[in-house]
Amino acid sequence: MKIILGVILVALSTVYAQDPECCHNVNNNAGCQQACDNMALERTSLGRRQHLPSLRDNCPLSLRIFWQCVNNSAPDIWEEDTGWMGRMCCYNAQSRKCRAVCGLANSFSEVQVDCSPGDEVDLFDCLTRFQQKEQCCGQAPAGSHCKKKCEKLFDATLPTQHMSLEANVKCTPGYPEVVDCVTNYTSSVLSSVNPKESLHCCDRASTEHCRDICHQVHSNFTSENDIMTALVAGCGNLDLSDDMWRCFLLDQGSRPTSQIYPPPRDHILSIDSARLQCCARAVSPKCKDICIKLYSTSWSSRDSWNQFDEHCQYQPVEASLLICLADVQEPCQPGCSGLDYCTKFNNRPTELFRSCNSRSDGSARSDMTRWSNGVIQMPFMHIPVLDIAECEPDRWKAVACTLQIKPCHAKSHTNMICRSDCVHILSKCIDKTRLQKGLTPEGLCNILSPREKSAPCISLDEYLQPAKYPKDQVMGLTYPCITHSCANHSQSNGVCSIDREAANMGEVCKHHKCEDGCKLGEASTFLVSVGSWIRLTDANNEGCYQACQCGKRGELRHCQTLRCDRKAIDSCRVSGQIREHGSHYHIDCNICTCYEGTEICSSRQCLTDEMLPEERHRYTGLPCDCSDQYVPMCADNGKTYPSACLAKCAEKFSDSQVTYGDCSMMHPCQSPNICRTGTRCVPKRAICISVNFGDCPQYECVSVPNSCDTELYEPVCDTEGVKHPNLCTLQKRQKILAYRGECVPQCHTDDAQVCGHNGETYPSKCAAWHDKTTVDYFGPCQAVGPIFEDDTQSQCATVLCPALPSAANCVGVTPPGGCCPICAGQVRILFSKTEADRVAIVMGSSALPLGDILDLLRKHIVVSECDLYGFLSIEGDIVVLVSPIMQKPTTVQIEVCNTEAEKLEALINSRSPLLMSYLQLTPLLAATTRKVDVIDNSAVSIARPTWLHVSLLLVCIFLQKLLKDR
Repeated sequence: MKIILGVILVALSTVYAQDPECCHNVNNNAGCQQACDNMALERTSLGRRQHLPSLRDNCPLSLRIFWQCVNNSAPDIWEEDTGWMGRMCCYNAQSRKCRAVCGLANSFSEVQVDCSPGDEVDLFDCLTRFQQKEQCCGQAPAGSHCKKKCEKLFDATLPTQHMSLEANVKCTPGYPEVVDCVTNYTSSVLSSVNPKESLHCCDRASTEHCRDICHQVHSNFTSENDIMTALVAGCGNLDLSDDMWRCFLLDQGSRPTSQIYPPPRDHILSIDSARLQCCARAVSPKCKDICIKLYSTSWSSRDSWNQFDEHCQYQPVEASLLICLADVQEPCQPGCSGLDYCTKFNNRPTELFRSCNSRSDGSARSDMTRWSNGVIQMPFMHIPVLDIAECEPDRWKAVACTLQIKPCHAKSHTNMICRSDCVHILSKCIDKTRLQKGLTPEGLCNILSPREKSAPCISLDEYLQPAKYPKDQVMGLTYPCITHSCANHSQSNGVCSIDREAANMGEVCKHHKCEDGCKLGEASTFLVSVGSWIRLTDANNEGCYQACQCGKRGELRHCQTLRCDRKAIDSCRVSGQIREHGSHYHIDCNICTCYEGTEICSSRQCLTDEMLPEERHRYTGLPCDCSDQYVPMCADNGKTYPSACLAKCAEKFSDSQVTYGDCSMMHPCQSPNICRTGTRCVPKRAICISVNFGDCPQYECVSVPNSCDTELYEPVCDTEGVKHPNLCTLQKRQKILAYRGECVPQCHTDDAQVCGHNGETYPSKCAAWHDKTTVDYFGPCQAVGPIFEDDTQSQCATVLCPALPSAANCVGVTPPGGCCPICAGQVRILFSKTEADRVAIVMGSSALPLGDILDLLRKHIVVSECDLYGFLSIEGDIVVLVSPIMQKPTTVQIEVCNTEAEKLEALINSRSPLLMSYLQLTPLLAATTRKVDVIDNSAVSIARPTWLHVSLLLVCIFLQKLLKDR
């Protein structure tokens, strides 16, 4: 036993001593950091405990993240401090007074004197849970298997019979007191119920086979263990994101409070934090309350799902809520193929679908079979119909397939069938002799379809005919994370992404990679990768949020409370009109949005009808009527602006915040003592979207230890085309960094300078590619392009544009400020600088880099043949380009990149949890898309000789006239 304890203590001290997240995250508190560093040097529990008084004197309990880190990495410091380990809960206290009292308390009762259980719910939940665990598990020796299994049981939100069995097995040979305690606890939590009370959950099974199995086992078995074993065998492993399994869990939560120990409330995480965000969109208060009850940490009754169906699911007015929930559960993704029944939905790569798979295909077939009995059964209504084999059979099949395959409207992501289709099919096929009195086809369609004629919807006509693309054209598209998944990832949670880094520039990567991640709640299907900062809705405080980082073990760490939304968010008054918070609109040629009472617009200079001819002649289209003369200025945000006027106009920079010259020519590592001893300065270019509270660092300090063996694998490429496993190795070998990432062979055979669409000069097109920008033209940046593409007096006459990748069928888009067109779908995004500042502060940064935003948006591009690039425009918005990566893309590949761009627009405009769960994306407010045009090849082949003939004819006429004049 002593050996085991010794190993545990050494492990704790090692983790604590080597973990910089405790001591070095308080570098703004020198006294606390020094006390922490001194304690971290100790190798034993006794040595660490000697430093505890100094730690408590110098590190206030308001440093909640710090104390949470200390408690997790070195809990042994409390063992002999006061005899009461309840202080581990003190960082949960909300008020300063309560936190101070808790920090000095020696017992549970002392905390109760000055802390109110009603106001300090999280604190008292933690103390109660800890008290029960301590009383029960404290009877087993430290480090024993018995104690570990016992603590695991108490730490679980809802313990299982399996956990109880494990604890009993490990504690039976010698610790009968623990066995009795565990048995009493689990018997109260896992109280017996009539299994048939949960029979209604079977109707929520995802497949007909599972539904039948569920009914059989609930009718034939009485033991919960037997029922669970049979369900897992027939329906697959327990998955809390599945409605059936979730229903069983909610039934357990509906037991009387006297029979069940209330599950410990997690300070941060709800049952499903991603879907909980959607509840604020509910229109009716009743629907909103039901939604919060379903997805928060409160355990709902078993009637909650039925109430949700009645008040939310079948209410067209709640379309925004339902779309939001569907986005989390089944995101809209491009492409559909491989269906055996819903064949009219195949070969549609440029359309979005939520559930194009064999399971939904089979469900559509089953629906048609059930409907052939003459009744369409819904939770709150039964619709009698005539024989659908005789009355509009093709349309009924399209209805069944639409409801199951779930095509998405491109702009809104709704999948409700259009009202005209609904009225048409019910008027013709409803059995009026069996129809309930007072019901009409029009009245039923008021429930099943949007009422407004202009509302976005799905038309059945689209799916009565085959798709326009033949199967062979669709074969040129790859969806690594749709055709594969990370469900069998070796770690607990796997996040799938396209392994783009494994491919060279211009190559299509057909492989995916699985990364460890964090779930946003035990019932959530939404995962974020390790290291991501996320924003969570506070389940205990409506309108409030918390920010956390996904840790290496799938845990959420460094959690901080964010500000709460005001109860009445201010609207904006614009030209005498009231614009609601979150609304999007245009003012002349600018897109605008109202955000918390502030109007945010792009800064384009608009051409108006009132302009005089002289004004039109001088008009440049640049913001603030700036001159189009190119005099580059490097601003503090890391961006090169074509002139000081444009820098001051777009970002309101002062003279002291701009420096003459291209940012790429500045050397951030020239300043002496920029990095501390033992590290070396390495340039790391960045452009930040807001610098109100600090600068935008253009470098990083890299440690240069004796050995780089312990450094992470983060490949970099030097100027000689040689790859190094990380910056540490490159520095030790005394090489010069060319770019980050794998070396690309063609980058070192073509090293000519290029100007990116972001206005920055790069030593090669590969360097631009690695910086997530597209090439505007060859050579250094030397001009600011026309804002309007029909500008006949472009300042770009002297630049050499690259040929479009497929000139025969792509009409390019010229991004704002650029000279040359590119074959890409363009998304222009308005953002809040105030929110960007808030995000930077939470993350402990001085500013928010644009690269972080582009990296996160790139993860949502699911087609390998498309990639995402972007830059901060001279008009103050973010420009995102979704472009084919091949040299000669097909028409289908170009158009599917348009679809991916439109998908991003819809997610941003709806503030979908798919994006807004990521903290760095919360500043994004509104988006507009411009799709790249594709010309049919046959039209091009006809048009070219026609223009040639016209030109020759004009030349002939001119020559004839010239000869006559002579």
